[in-house]
This record gives sequence, structure tokens and C-alpha cells, in this order.
Amino acid sequence: MEKVKIYGFEMARISEVYLSTLSSIMTPQGLERYFFPLIYLCEHSGELTQKDLAEAIRRDKVYTMRIVDYLCDKELLVRKQDCNDRRCQLLEVTDKAKALVPKIKEGIVKTDKLLFHNFSDEEKKGFETGMSKLFATINTLPDPEFIVQAFKRNNK
Repeated sequence: MEKVKIYGFEMARISEVYLSTLSSIMTPQGLERYFFPLIYLCEHSGELTQKDLAEAIRRDKVYTMRIVDYLCDKELLVRKQDCNDRRCQLLEVTDKAKALVPKIKEGIVKTDKLLFHNFSDEEKKGFETGMSKLFATINTLPDPEFIVQAFKRNNK
């Protein structure tokens, strides 16, 4: 039987190891996860609603709510009433969050050095080029429509 290579599984494993490595580096700083959303929020502080954040990071509302709640609990983010729309809250980062961003970036550099230490400069460039091409392709595809159907099991 021919072996099938499932790149998605391999990419998920790479992501898992990468993020757990970064998490272990950042844990002493008081942040174990949601590094990219926090950096993105710092770049757009006071401009985004939770819905805007969900769209930007391509996550559903429930997952995004968990991110926002976690960052609020860590005193890195506050919800502020939008003066233009009382139904919306703008997400504003705290000074504590702003001070953490350089440490996150340092953690990313350390993680990259650790995980890419066996790569030549040419291989790193090739990896980056391949990732850019893959993202460019992904961005041309329509969002998948997932249909979840739950059925009650009949235990007979």
C-alpha cells in the first residue's frame, strides 16, 4: 500500500511544538498563549471590536471570546464602550500589554533559533518562501463551509 503524506498533520505538529516552546519561554513573563492576537491588538489598540478581532485572526466568536477573556483576566486588555455604537465594545490594550510585546518578540526569536538551528540560511529562506506561497494560495480560496450535524444515538 502506498504511503500517503498528510501535510496538514505535519504542519499541525510543527505548530504545536513551536507554540509550546514559545509558551515555555513566555510563562515566566505571565503569558502562556495568544501571542499573535495580543501583538495584533497592540498594533490596533482601541480600534477593534471582538468581531473585528475574530475576522482578523480568522477564528470563530467563541474562540475569540476566550482570547479576550484570558487577556482581560491577565490585565493586558480592557473592553471600552464604543461611543459610536453602544452595542459594541472596543478592545484596548493596557500598558502592561505594551511592555510585554518586546518580550514576546524576543521569545519568538529564541524559539526560531532553537527550532531552526539545523537550517542553513538558504533553507530558512526556502522555508519562508514556501510558507508565503502557501498562504498566498490559501488566501485565494473561499472559506470552507463546515456543516456540523449532531444526531442522538439510539442505544438498542
